[in-house]
Amino acid sequence: MNVLLMLSVVFGVSITLVAGAVQPLGAGYNSRCVCLKLESRVIPQDNLRRVVILPRGPHCKTTEVIAGLTSGERICLNPRTHWVKKLIMFIEKKKQENNKL
Repeated sequence: MNVLLMLSVVFGVSITLVAGAVQPLGAGYNSRCVCLKLESRVIPQDNLRRVVILPRGPHCKTTEVIAGLTSGERICLNPRTHWVKKLIMFIEKKKQENNKL
C-alpha cells in the first residue's frame, strides 16, 4: 500500500515538473482553439473594426478568423464561408502590399 502511495506521489511530482518546464509561446498564447462557435452570416463592412487571422498550428487544427465589431463584441467567423475566404484573401493581399513599401 505504501509503495502505491509513494509511486503516485512521485508520478504526480514528475508530471508537475514537466508541465512547469513547458513555457507558452508568448503572452496570450492558448494551447487550444479560441473559437468554439463560428458565425457564417455576412457582417457588414461598417460593423467590422478589426479582423485577426490565427493560422492553424499546434494549438488548433483550423485557421481561426476573429472579428472585432464596432459594438465592442468579438466573434469568430467561419473561414470556410465564401465571404470570409474573400476577406482573408483581401487581408493577405493588403499585407503583401504593405511589405513591399
